[in-house]
Amino acid sequence: MAANAVTLRLFRDEDVYEDFEVENMVAMESVVLKNFIDTYTDTGMEPLRFPILYGNIKSRKVLEMVLDHCKFHAHAKSNTISEEDVKIWDTQFVERALSADKNQATFCHILLAANFLEIRDLFDLLCKASADFLEHKSVEEMRQMLKIENDFSEEEEEAIMRQTERAYA
Repeated sequence: MAANAVTLRLFRDEDVYEDFEVENMVAMESVVLKNFIDTYTDTGMEPLRFPILYGNIKSRKVLEMVLDHCKFHAHAKSNTISEEDVKIWDTQFVERALSADKNQATFCHILLAANFLEIRDLFDLLCKASADFLEHKSVEEMRQMLKIENDFSEEEEEAIMRQTERAYA
């Protein structure tokens, strides 16, 4: 392992895992990984492997996309990459995440991974993309897109509409 790198160990189960070596400056995009690195730096010990359970990050693909985002943003901060170029890259990243599969599962798993690892820039980017994606959609369109079954009776729906009519004005 390089002196200025940390290894992330993505576990499938107790005996099946995959290691990802990540530059410290890239890992520092995550508050969780920054704290992990700082803890070992303060003690003078070399960082071991940061364990990630399958429940927290769902796949190699998801972790690779998260690390891709971190790498770009870490290098953007240390180099002179224009704000406009960062916005373009972020837009393309969101498009890749949304188009990774038909049901946007990868997008959702990247969002959850950003939350788990506390990568604020990525979390905010994906939350805004989610809001933009759902903006101006009717309740029925959202139910269809998100595959949510309507289990309200007509009376219950009418009562909710009356209680929240300001939201629909």
